Amino acid sequence: MRSKPSVMQLKLKIRDTSPPIWRRVLVPSSMRLDQLHQVIQYSFGWYDAHPHQFELDGVHGVSYGAPDSEIMSDVDESTVFLGDLPWSRRGMLDYVYDFGHYWEVRIELEQVLFGETGDLPRCIGGRRMAPREDSGGPLGWAMVIEALKDPNHPNLAEYREWLLLREGEQFDAALFDKQQVNKMFDYAR
Repeated sequence: MRSKPSVMQLKLKIRDTSPPIWRRVLVPSSMRLDQLHQVIQYSFGWYDAHPHQFELDGVHGVSYGAPDSEIMSDVDESTVFLGDLPWSRRGMLDYVYDFGHYWEVRIELEQVLFGETGDLPRCIGGRRMAPREDSGGPLGWAMVIEALKDPNHPNLAEYREWLLLREGEQFDAALFDKQQVNKMFDYAR
């Protein structure tokens, strides 16, 4: 049963990152989980190159995923609307992406809004640069950031090239560009 139309404010936080990496987005309650998957991919600048799965109440709860995925799920994600999910009291859902590197995004329902909301989805906040795809999960990404701070690190040149940094260009993992995320959303609409 579909719920009343509304807008959900979600916080998408990559687990096991310190300092935390997160995005705050507005999405319609009528959005399906397969569409939320794309919102998460655009929010973190990932390329949808790996399997994913949503988990409600952890690994022992209900799992949602693509029916043609190599990862077995309980429910086809394209049949589930955000507004119809049985959100827990704390309003959390997990998204696991790239089971080799294991990026886990905690999706927290912060509030439900009613009324005019403009174009959706929309990013309204965030913190820190998103980790690069295939960077080794939270630990691997932290190691890349630390290596970039060390001018004598043996992999420094390789990491700089991988991140497309020009000669003399400084790397700042604290950067976050909300407008860039919203451009991705606009492009996808």
